[in-house]
Amino acid sequence: MDIFTHAVAILVILYATGNAIFIPFGVLGAIIIDIDMAYAFIPRRFPSLYLLHHGGFAHSVFGATILSAVAFSSVLLLSSAGLLPMTIPREILLPSFACVLAGAYLHLFLDYLAAPGLPLLYPLTEKRFGLSMVPMPVYLLITVLGIATLAIILLEGITEAFAAGYLAVFSGLIVISAGMKWIVHRRTKGRSYSTLHPFQWIVLREENASCTVLAYDLLRGIIREEHHEKYRNITPAEVARYDSLPEVRRHRYFSYVSTVEKDGSEITFHDPVREGGLIAYPPWYPSVTLRSEEAAS
Repeated sequence: MDIFTHAVAILVILYATGNAIFIPFGVLGAIIIDIDMAYAFIPRRFPSLYLLHHGGFAHSVFGATILSAVAFSSVLLLSSAGLLPMTIPREILLPSFACVLAGAYLHLFLDYLAAPGLPLLYPLTEKRFGLSMVPMPVYLLITVLGIATLAIILLEGITEAFAAGYLAVFSGLIVISAGMKWIVHRRTKGRSYSTLHPFQWIVLREENASCTVLAYDLLRGIIREEHHEKYRNITPAEVARYDSLPEVRRHRYFSYVSTVEKDGSEITFHDPVREGGLIAYPPWYPSVTLRSEEAAS
């Protein structure tokens, strides 16, 4: 989700639950998670640090907790130094920090609904979790809703009726998205991902040596079907020699599915979903080419 939606969602929830005094802390937690966009240049230079990309470490429960603690501690230091026009009474320190965490965890939950995958359980595992159930047109509607709501709140303030209205509209858009996701799942049986088109979804079916990629339209059914061998001119045992290389780990982390082919001394890892333009996000490293001697180095 976009930063406006994250900020408005926690703001409205805290207001509606009678915790308006903690809104600044909740908003802080909700937006601090996306600080990973500020240091995206680091993983571009160092392949082994690919989890510093947007949607990586900062979007895990562990990372969100660490960032929340750092952000809250920074506010306390600035406040105690007189650099902020506010002081935080000792008796509300704990609930204030709890609201920072609430904003951060709500951020993760909303991104879980929309994103193809987040490393929520890192460092226990790099496995990505996500429902990818919000098509881009609905995502844009949610963004416009968030921006408009934030503008109205800043100009006119907020009321209980307005907060309830926002939550109703937002929830309605999520329910619509979930309904489409459910229909695709029932009709196709596979891992499904939303796309730029509201009615077209990508469905993946994997077996040990091959994978099937379907483009499914809610109105027309299957409109495209591709079959890909996972290994061409190379065996799984040979591929395993490259598993620990940072470039390969980075590629696989961002990929929906990974296939491998060998051409002479070159080994190329592909993500046919992103290379074929079926889904553009995430844009990083849809393929990587290595030379066979790199496995031994």
